[in-house]
Amino acid sequence: MPDGLPPLRPIPAPSLRPWAGSRLTAHGADVGELWLAGPASVVQVGAEGPRTLDELAAEVGDALVGSAGLARYGARFPLLAKLIDAGGWLSLQVHPDDALARELAGPRAIGKAEAWVVLDATPDAMLIVGPAVGRSETELRAAIAAGTAGRADCSEVPAVAGDVLLIRPGTLHAIGGGTFLYELQQPSDLTYRVSDWGRSGRQLHTEESLRALRAESHAEACGRGFLIDGGTLEIPELRLELPAVSTPIVRHPAGRSPEVVTAIRGSLRLTTGDWSETLAARETVVVPAGVAAYELAGAPEGMAAIGSLP
Repeated sequence: MPDGLPPLRPIPAPSLRPWAGSRLTAHGADVGELWLAGPASVVQVGAEGPRTLDELAAEVGDALVGSAGLARYGARFPLLAKLIDAGGWLSLQVHPDDALARELAGPRAIGKAEAWVVLDATPDAMLIVGPAVGRSETELRAAIAAGTAGRADCSEVPAVAGDVLLIRPGTLHAIGGGTFLYELQQPSDLTYRVSDWGRSGRQLHTEESLRALRAESHAEACGRGFLIDGGTLEIPELRLELPAVSTPIVRHPAGRSPEVVTAIRGSLRLTTGDWSETLAARETVVVPAGVAAYELAGAPEGMAAIGSLP
């Protein structure tokens, strides 16, 4: 292992989905999700051969995941970033928090809080952001238990490019067709489907959904126009920033957290010491926590999504 980890280029991992749109077809037909960086993402470190980010985290610990990563998950990669391209509705779903994830899926399981940045959307694209206003918890739970929960039970808002939303564990939600978004989330794939809109072949999770559901919870609007209110979306599970980079900025991981840097608009260039990386639009680099500082710069229209731990 070289002294000091360099920036890491995860290999994007396409995921086939029945609701896939057409924006990610460069990665194959029916690709609905492109996983940019997460525990199972494969990276190459020098001449030592490929390994996943989780394997590398187990090997080098805080040099990759930092003090915040070790405190939260131990020597495991602590984030997952992806692109989602919806040609049709994703399932109506909820995610567990950490405690319920461990109870239902084992002691190493992790819950799933997530943040969305809508990158593009057709004029008719919609998002489900919680239960319908006026729908009582008793009515909602009865519909879920009966397998009849649908859009009439849900609150919907238009999907608008530049909008930023936070979906906490337990929030009833779904992404509608025509929506293309960036998602930063906890490093978990635990999804409990309430409804799959009549599609066959995928399991529903009625009992788990009822356990995870927080009927009072709705997605939280955290920004518009690719600007986050207050500059940073921060909860205990993750931190998301969307800095403009037409003027170079300097970032300081400094041992606390890795930074997952994605070019969501235009190209970016990351530089520190004797290394430099250029990202085309929608490409991602993981900056290890052990990097003291790096400069991030981009084209006039350039914009980065930076995921880290608080």
